[in-house]
Amino acid sequence: MIIIVNNLENGVLKIMSWNWLGWLSWICAIAFFCYVIHYIRVKQLMLIAKTKKVFKLNLVIRYVILLVVSLCWLGGMSYLTFFRPVDINNHQQTQTSITYRPLQMGNNSDDFYYVLATRSKSGKHPIVSYTYWAGNDKYTTNSRYGSVADGSRIVTLDASALPWDKKQLEKEDAKTGHAFAAVMDVKYKNTVINGLGLKANHSAVTYTLLRVPSSDMVSER
Repeated sequence: MIIIVNNLENGVLKIMSWNWLGWLSWICAIAFFCYVIHYIRVKQLMLIAKTKKVFKLNLVIRYVILLVVSLCWLGGMSYLTFFRPVDINNHQQTQTSITYRPLQMGNNSDDFYYVLATRSKSGKHPIVSYTYWAGNDKYTTNSRYGSVADGSRIVTLDASALPWDKKQLEKEDAKTGHAFAAVMDVKYKNTVINGLGLKANHSAVTYTLLRVPSSDMVSER
């Protein structure tokens, strides 16, 4: 019964998210833009039919105002939905959680490893894919959303800008023998501004920090 209640609560939270406001605003913005185009066309046809002219100053001013409003509306929605940057340190808009997974050792012939790194051979900026096992499950990330830390440094330079819990990382490092994965998941909170961008309760950034004892425990291919 508890599980059923929790599932119902999660479903209600998803339904009650502010994303409905974003969908409504997008529909209204597109509908208003179509209305403006239709309005201009009708007014111009009426002007030509009644006066045989194609220009009237007060109508042009009205057209410009309507177009500016509609384009600003569409531009604002586009920014909120597609171009608004993620501010991880803004805890009013985002929430951060970190999951720790002890790494399992794999082997390839006589080569034992914790992480299998595969380099892509296409593109100007090749991407490295990282594959690892934890809890009998296989996980994959890449060099855009993950990095490998070896040696004495727990956090890589690429990942150092993220808000890691350094004390917890040190505990996991000691407990697992320098072999674990720390997965940081940043989600958008259910706020009005996030809802307008259709991002409420959605994942913003997922980053995986792979900690290994040494570079010898990373198998490359």
